[in-house]
Amino acid sequence: MPEQLGPILTAHLFPEIEAKLIELLRSLSPGDWDRKTLAPKWKVRHVVAHLLDTQLRKLSLVRDGYSPETPDIGSPQDSVNLINRLNAEGVAQYSRLSPDVLISRMETASRDSCVFHESLDPYAKAVFAVSWAGESDSRTGSTPLASSPNDGTTSSRSGKRWANRAL
Repeated sequence: MPEQLGPILTAHLFPEIEAKLIELLRSLSPGDWDRKTLAPKWKVRHVVAHLLDTQLRKLSLVRDGYSPETPDIGSPQDSVNLINRLNAEGVAQYSRLSPDVLISRMETASRDSCVFHESLDPYAKAVFAVSWAGESDSRTGSTPLASSPNDGTTSSRSGKRWANRAL
């Protein structure tokens, strides 16, 4: 039987990852913000808006316990529809901001997010499961309610930030 690997904790890496992201954003020319990305419908400004939006939403919902709506999630497709709607709304809202404002908000959100993730018990149950890692809520098969520990969602976050570094 193969040896079971333990979790790989990543929250302590966030400050450096976030600093590199901010450094990259500050290096962009005004024209770079409107360059196309691998996501066909998104320019660089849309990717940055998405990263900011998801950071702020997680802080509001998970850290602060604030949820302005109670979605009815009865299936995996309901989860996908909710996430797609929230992502589209966030990108539409934050992509209207100037690069300087986006960077400034990103710095603040990143700092708050780093502190929050470092404060989490990595072995406690997370609020959200990591769907791409095969985790789901056993009651519905959907992903909004977690069956995973915090280290899974924390690692997922670091992976997302790393994957988007190339914009």
